[in-house]
Amino acid sequence: MKKRKKRRTRIKKSAIIGISCFLLAFLLVGGTLSYKYLFKHQPQIKDDENTQTVVKEVDEKVKEVKKLYEENNDLVGWIKIDDTKIDYPVMYTKGEDYYLYKDFYKKKSSAGSLYIDKYNTVSPRDINLLIHGHSMKDGSMFRALIDYKKESFYKKHPTFTFYTTEKKEEYEIIAVFVSQVYKVSDNVFKYYKFYNANNEKEYNDYITNIKKLSLYDIDKTAKYPDKLITLSTCEYSRENGRMVVVGRKIEE
Repeated sequence: MKKRKKRRTRIKKSAIIGISCFLLAFLLVGGTLSYKYLFKHQPQIKDDENTQTVVKEVDEKVKEVKKLYEENNDLVGWIKIDDTKIDYPVMYTKGEDYYLYKDFYKKKSSAGSLYIDKYNTVSPRDINLLIHGHSMKDGSMFRALIDYKKESFYKKHPTFTFYTTEKKEEYEIIAVFVSQVYKVSDNVFKYYKFYNANNEKEYNDYITNIKKLSLYDIDKTAKYPDKLITLSTCEYSRENGRMVVVGRKIEE
């Protein structure tokens, strides 16, 4: 009888231990799966929040551009290069360089404004918008474009943003070069004469030429009919020198 009782006691203990182990394992597995589930889904929540924040910022900037347009209908958009002083409205008056020495409020200014070339057409939009700006000694306007002579600067600033009254446009830089304003009779490539392309060949010729002039290799390029923005400012290493940065619109 005693042996039977001892055997029963051992069986009960073994059963209790077995059940306890099973419950412990179940809790550990369940807890691990719950943790993984929460951990897996937490970044998605953050991504959603970040996306909402970015969308809100874009909407606010577009609203700001719209408001400025109501003040001055010569406004076409707003250009910004992160971590530089380039953060300005862009103006346009067809057939004249009105804003060469005028600010947004049409007052005389040595710094002038950033403005689209007088031979461009903005509506309907040319395939390439040429934007001019002074290179001011205080670092304002398009002075920061000079920093693109260094490849290290380009790598930190490979894109720029152009806000219109309707949306935000991102541009990736495809060429950086130094050129000049030539005589009318000079039979050379003149980057500042390209506004539109009548065909793919004309477009490709422009891309080929700016790539040849580029100060360093940039693996990004453009294909017809990608929209372009060309930024141009004075550069003083040569007569009538120009520092030029060309960007291709990144399609959404």
